[in-house]
Formats: sequence, C-alpha cells, structure tokens
Amino acid sequence: MSRGTAGQPRRAALRRVAQCVALATVTGWGAAGAAPASAAEEIDPVALAAVLLQDGHPDRAQRVLSEADPQAEGVDRPRFFTLLGLATFKQGDHAAALAAFTQAVAAGASDPTVQVYRAQSAYPLGDCATALSALTAAGDAAHAHPDLARLRADCHWQLEQPAEAFAALDAGEARHGAQPDLGRVRLRWLLELKLYRAAAEVGQRLVAEGGGLADERVLAEGLLQGKQFAAARDRLEAARLTFGDDERLLVQLAHAWLGLGHPRTAAGFFARAALLYGPRYSRDAAEVLRQDGQPAAALRHNARVLDQAAKLRQRMGLLLDLERFEALTALAPRLSRLGLLAEDEDLRFALAYGFFRLGQYPAAEAHLRRLTRPALFERAGALRQAMAECARAPERCR
Repeated sequence: MSRGTAGQPRRAALRRVAQCVALATVTGWGAAGAAPASAAEEIDPVALAAVLLQDGHPDRAQRVLSEADPQAEGVDRPRFFTLLGLATFKQGDHAAALAAFTQAVAAGASDPTVQVYRAQSAYPLGDCATALSALTAAGDAAHAHPDLARLRADCHWQLEQPAEAFAALDAGEARHGAQPDLGRVRLRWLLELKLYRAAAEVGQRLVAEGGGLADERVLAEGLLQGKQFAAARDRLEAARLTFGDDERLLVQLAHAWLGLGHPRTAAGFFARAALLYGPRYSRDAAEVLRQDGQPAAALRHNARVLDQAAKLRQRMGLLLDLERFEALTALAPRLSRLGLLAEDEDLRFALAYGFFRLGQYPAAEAHLRRLTRPALFERAGALRQAMAECARAPERCR
C-alpha cells in the first residue's frame, strides 16, 4: 500500500471527528464543548485543526486548538502555533494571529511563510517595525508577490523613510514587472512630495499601460498641481473623448482652462458639471465669472445654487458689484432668518453700506451699531463719517 493510500483512512477519520466538532458547536454538547473521550484520545488536535483549516473552517480549527495543551507531550508546538495563527488570521483577528505566529517562531518554526504571515498580521495593526523585521527574516519568500513589495514600501513610508519606500517599489517592479498598484502608490507619494513632473511621468506610463479613468484623473491632478495647465488640458480633452463627461474630468478641465487664463471657458465647464451632476458647481461658475468682471452672467448661475447660505453670501457680493442696492438690502430678512448676519458680520456691514447708498441712514446705523468685530470698527467709522457728510450736503451723495 502506498503512503498516500495509507493516509486516506486517517484523513477520513479526522474529517468524521471534524463533523463531530461542528455538531458540538451547534448543539453545545459536553460541559466544555469537547469531543467524546474516545475520539479525543485517538485524534491529534493539531492534525484535526489542519483538516478543519483545509476544509475552510478556521473558527472550528481555532476552537480545537484552544482546547488543547500546546505543552502536552508529543505536540508539535511550531505547527500548533502556526495553525493557530492561520486560524485567527483567516478570521481577521490580526493581533491574535501575530501573537500565535510569533510563538511559532519562538518554538522553532523555520518555514519562511510563517514570517510572511507575521508581517501580514503586524501591518494592519500599524506595527511596521515588526512587519519589516518579519519580511527580512522571510528571505526570498518576502518577494514572492507584488503585494508584499507594497507592504514593505508602505511600512517604510509610514516610518518616514521615503528613500527605502521607493527602493522597495523599485525592487517589486524589477522582480514582478510593471505593476499598476505599485505604480499608483508611487504616483500618490510623488504628489505628496510635490514632485509633479515625476508624478506626471509615472501617470503617463500608467495610462499607456492600459490605465483607466481613475489613472487619468490622478495624472491630471498631478499636472494641475504642477501648474502644467496646457498638458493637463490636452490630457483631459483626450480622456473626455474616451470616457465622456465624467464629473471629475469636467471640473479638472475647468481648472485647467482657468490656469490658462480662459475664465469663460472654465465657467462653461463648471456650468456643464452643474447641469449633469448637480447645481453645487453653479457657485463655481458664478465665482469665475464674477472675478472675470461679468457679474450679470454670474448672477444667472448663482440663481441655480441650492445651498442657501452659500448662495446668499455670493449673491450679496454680486449685487454690490452691480450696485443693485435695493435688491441687496431686500435680502436682509432672509439673511437674518438663516442666522447669517450673526455668523458673518461682513454681510451685516454690506447691508449697512447698501442702506447708506440708498440714503437710508438710520437703517445703515442700526446695522453698524451691531458690529462687534474689531477689524470692522475702522470701516464702520469711515461709513459713519460719509453718512454725516452726506447729511450735511446731500447733493454731494446723489
């Protein structure tokens, strides 16, 4: 009989006991939930746990091991703690897994994958020092998958070791070829370091290698932050042909055109974003037009803003630009009802100025008296002086 054939009855027996463990879990048989004495005497808990793990029952494997004594005679302690680590790791209990894998190493476990699991357990806990130490101890096994290169790199980054972090990305790509995930990590870090030109090069490579919409957005953001507005515009226009009027692409195009000194075109893209994705972008369109000296056009976009507080603040500025003081002062009840006059005394001063320009000095003074911010006292004094002069010589203020 071959060795494999001889092991089949034992595995079958182990699976029968595993079924008993499952039944015990459901029914709660026994004071401690243990298997019958005859089965416990015959079955190695470590072997049983291995079968349960293989069959996809890490919770039951953990239960079997927790009821066994790792110090008992004949127990394979390195394997015991390794299986306990796997059982807890597969259930997402990284702290317990790290403790178990560390015990396995202390007991003499020499399989390098145990160190890999130690690193993968330490990383979610933020224990990057342990993760890096474990990867070093794992040797070549720590380079078996690009995700491990990313883990190593990110740990170095969290420990504020950027040179080592980029070196880990380089090593991962040298071993596994160009990896989009590693490239995206590199791109994000280059943007954080404000190395926009290098970030743009990485982004272009990602897009050329089949990157999708997310890569286009990140690349455009890098170009915009690097003030490479023409390159960003060209990249975004090309992406728009492929992906259509994506929300983020439209907003980025608006910023690119704004950077190139074309506010009307920028406002047009904000307006399209507002049409397709919600009126919150109407405020941006209005502000761009206002700064371009087109308050009347800006007012039309402002009318579509739904956020009443933001809408009224912007509208006050636009009405001041247009010198529409009757419309401006007519907003006083709404501003008061929304609590904006108490929140923002600049709005109250603007109302006072509007009433002054309409010749309604008592109303203007009523608002000036309620100012409490020291920075506005000088402006309020100047406005009071102007009102006094206008009262003495009204013809000068017409």
